[in-house]
Amino acid sequence: MEDKGLIREKVLRNLNDIDKVEHRERSIKLAEKLFELPEWKEATVIGLTLARHPEIETETIILQARKHGKTVLIPKTYYPSRNMEFKMMDSVYPLVQSKFGILEPNDLTETVTKDKIDLLIVPGVVFNKAHYRIGFGGGFYDRYLMDFKGATISLCFYEQKREFLQESHDKPVSILIEG
Repeated sequence: MEDKGLIREKVLRNLNDIDKVEHRERSIKLAEKLFELPEWKEATVIGLTLARHPEIETETIILQARKHGKTVLIPKTYYPSRNMEFKMMDSVYPLVQSKFGILEPNDLTETVTKDKIDLLIVPGVVFNKAHYRIGFGGGFYDRYLMDFKGATISLCFYEQKREFLQESHDKPVSILIEG
């Protein structure tokens, strides 16, 4: 089996090669599949990232959640502990750029505890058939998911499917929406 880092690099190259219009259209189709699931329909508090290309875009999901009165949370990461928590996506407090250049809530934004989150849309670069994922290498989601009780869903283009051996600390997602 290939090294996770090499698999991640290859898949990211493939994702970057997808035409931007096609990428957006495919992201929207995956979001539409998500909206049909009972886990989505029943959730009132949803955590997800503000995706950056070449990640599957999340703007459509955020807009749909707000349209239906769902509470939207986004992650805030902490170094060097590599922990994260989810905070309200709030227009009152401006977002700040993380160490990795990702927009995150600032420290003043309200934190929501894990037990209040119904659904996490978990990002990933690579997924295997058992729903394990290779992320961007920080381990933030694997740590967060250790004792998370809500539903976990990931969206995945077919270019992101690869077989790899998961490690003992890896946590699979409950549902993988492919397209």
